[in-house]
Amino acid sequence: MSLDTLTFPGGVFSDQLPGGRRGADLWLAADRVVARVSSDASDEEVHELSIRYSDCRVDLGGYNGRIVFLRTADRSLTLFSEARGFARELAVAAGGLLDEPLRAATAKQRRARWRGRSAGLLLTLLIAGFCLACFYGIRRVADTSIHAVPLEVDRQIGGQAYQLMDRGGPEVHDPLLTDAVQQIVDRLAPQVATDGLRFDVHIIDADICNAFCLPGGTIVLYTGLLKRAGSAEEVAGVLAHEMAHASERHGLRQVAQSLGLAAAVNLLIGNFEGIVVAGAEVFKLATINSYSREQETGADREGVRMLHAAAIDPMSLARFFETLQREAGGLPGGLTWLSTHPDHAARIAAIRDQVGKLPPREYLALGIDWGQVREWSRSP
Repeated sequence: MSLDTLTFPGGVFSDQLPGGRRGADLWLAADRVVARVSSDASDEEVHELSIRYSDCRVDLGGYNGRIVFLRTADRSLTLFSEARGFARELAVAAGGLLDEPLRAATAKQRRARWRGRSAGLLLTLLIAGFCLACFYGIRRVADTSIHAVPLEVDRQIGGQAYQLMDRGGPEVHDPLLTDAVQQIVDRLAPQVATDGLRFDVHIIDADICNAFCLPGGTIVLYTGLLKRAGSAEEVAGVLAHEMAHASERHGLRQVAQSLGLAAAVNLLIGNFEGIVVAGAEVFKLATINSYSREQETGADREGVRMLHAAAIDPMSLARFFETLQREAGGLPGGLTWLSTHPDHAARIAAIRDQVGKLPPREYLALGIDWGQVREWSRSP
């Protein structure tokens, strides 16, 4: 092998050199590594420094962990190179004298890298854990403080959302329907657990079997649901469920969850203006129908309580679910009360169980001619 082949770019640390460091060409002689120090304008003399293979102390390191350092025992002289193939050719030229030191240096470097990566991973996990703790901590505090937010915030969100959303049909103002629905709401409203709620019901003429309650008590009820309900009491069950969503302030919780940490922080500091605007956008497309399973179950339970307290048979809610289950195959429209409220069989069973544990009570009919309401709703 030629001398040029065994020459590698590198450098030298030595007290013998001005400044203690200089670039060098390293070549591998028969018994040693020789460094020819590059000259500069202030030092025209070419220095040659060397270390015998038998005296080398080998280490790996540098900014990339791949620089080979060769040092004397007293560390007065250090030669180094990161050139490709330098370590391999060094091992060959040394005739086995540096095999063990090179292996040891490689193993040490790998351990250092592993420790560094482990420390980095641990730090990343700690930072991520801290951020998650802050995120969920703030969200939890915000969630528990929902009831301290003025109800006016809910009302503004619901009112603006109603104006923004595509409701799917014209609003009905016929007293035959509006008076009947208002009579049901008036019967249920005194049993609402949250003080200060006002319910504003809008009946929309569309063959959609759906109803939903926006934050603050704005309720949307479709004529498609009215014509499928077998009685006024079944509609009372639906309205009690939707009113319970407003009472439990599920809508405001949905806004906080949809908008994330920013909403939680704004709720905590009492900055409600942005929440109102953003919340109205959240509900613009009636995304209220994506309540969580826990919220749906809670609205069922609270609705049954309200019905019982208002002397309306709470099994009417279960009977409406049963009616929808029988007609599920033929329900029109993309948004149906059945499709947006999953697991009806389990919910019917839960209602029956809850009703079975209620104290005895005489239930009073609503006194609404439901046949006339259904006929109006069926008319073209």
